[in-house]
Amino acid sequence: MGKRSSKAKGGEKRVVPMPNAPVASRLYAYVIDWALGGIVSGFPAVVAYALLTRRTDMFSDLYTFEALGFPWAVGIGVGCLCVVAAWFYFIFIPWKIWPGQTPGKRISRLRIARDDVAASPVSLPQLIVRQALVGFLLEGSGFVVARYIREMAVLITRVDVNYYWEIAGIVITLISAVMALALPARRALHDYLSRTRVVPAEGHPLYEEAVR
Repeated sequence: MGKRSSKAKGGEKRVVPMPNAPVASRLYAYVIDWALGGIVSGFPAVVAYALLTRRTDMFSDLYTFEALGFPWAVGIGVGCLCVVAAWFYFIFIPWKIWPGQTPGKRISRLRIARDDVAASPVSLPQLIVRQALVGFLLEGSGFVVARYIREMAVLITRVDVNYYWEIAGIVITLISAVMALALPARRALHDYLSRTRVVPAEGHPLYEEAVR
């Protein structure tokens, strides 16, 4: 969805300013994406574990493969598949399938947009910064795939960075949440760093009110 405009007197187009999405709607979208995105991101690991081990117990972490006698690279490969699945859900879908919308934002009638008055369509580089660089790597506690990334880092470096990285991610996520709640712009850290914001989409009461 692009910017909304209507004709003013003289035939000129008037840009309709889009409001920021309310916190409650963003929280609703976040919960949906955390659950659905986690299922999609972890699906390759669950399938790989079942096929390679022929076991029926629950998959726990990427370290399991090496503990069961598989080469350490197996855990890395499975982790990469999980990252690809997460990339599809959090970046490809809002880039190509539903512009600016993950499934959670689609259900919540929200969309990610550029940080301008008209909330122009978000670009691929902005999505990569927002969802992957900040979301997966910094605000890791909000994405299930972040755990697989940390575990891959441990498998590659043989240094237990998981614990401290996870603690740092929790702190950054809390700071980001406070920013979204306390600041008038209702923008989290990932919004500022990617120069984006979340706005109502078609079907949301605030959207209909803005374009009325």
